[in-house]
Amino acid sequence: MKPTIGRIVHFVQEKPASYQPKEGPRGLVHLPAIITAVWGESCVNLQVFTDGTNSDEQNMAPVKWIMSANLDASETPQARTWHWPEMQPAPSIPAQPTQ
Repeated sequence: MKPTIGRIVHFVQEKPASYQPKEGPRGLVHLPAIITAVWGESCVNLQVFTDGTNSDEQNMAPVKWIMSANLDASETPQARTWHWPEMQPAPSIPAQPTQ
């Protein structure tokens, strides 16, 4: 899938320090974002929608601008990258009895 302006993606960043474990790997949070510029197959600018201090203790803005974020389509994307939202299977709808 090619990135285009206006598409919704997920931006990955480290959780705020107050939400991090004292030891071990740092946790990541996936935030919704909209592509605002495309610099190729994998590099984009984003407007990221935050969850206040739950997303970033230093930035209370509801939206932040990220420049030149790279695609990381791996199973475990790294911080400061973006990826396409994970596909969720459609819920199964039970068949209705016919009369």
